[in-house]
Amino acid sequence: MALTKDRVLPEKKVSHAPEFPLAVAAGSRVFRGSICMVCQDGSVVPAGTAAPPSPVVACAGIARHAQDNTGTSSVVGAQVGAGPLWCEKSCYGLPFDTAPTWADVNKPVYAVDDETVSLTETPASGSARLQVGTLSGLEADGTPYVLIA
Repeated sequence: MALTKDRVLPEKKVSHAPEFPLAVAAGSRVFRGSICMVCQDGSVVPAGTAAPPSPVVACAGIARHAQDNTGTSSVVGAQVGAGPLWCEKSCYGLPFDTAPTWADVNKPVYAVDDETVSLTETPASGSARLQVGTLSGLEADGTPYVLIA
């Protein structure tokens, strides 16, 4: 299920990767905590976007703030329009479509949508998903952590 509001993710602090300001694609809205993908044209969309402006080529990270470039926002401010949007790369507790186990550690993790990830690259009835990171480990309560580098 895709995000419908901002969220804060549990995080295991790691050495921080470089961040680059990105422009949100026209017609797209990114929530804080969204898994974001970069398109070939350099714009960013929430993971799982059905019709990106150009092919999705890489994971940008997790959105540090919301950005609405749909042109329909009734709010005026820095979070309306193309951006810039800043995304972080770190180690996050993300929800999986199917719970991983310790046997899955170090396996690639793929975006299902801007909220959910999977160990399955290509679902039975769909096209290949883009890798967002690797499964880093599981917390004692079972929360899986994904390293997005």
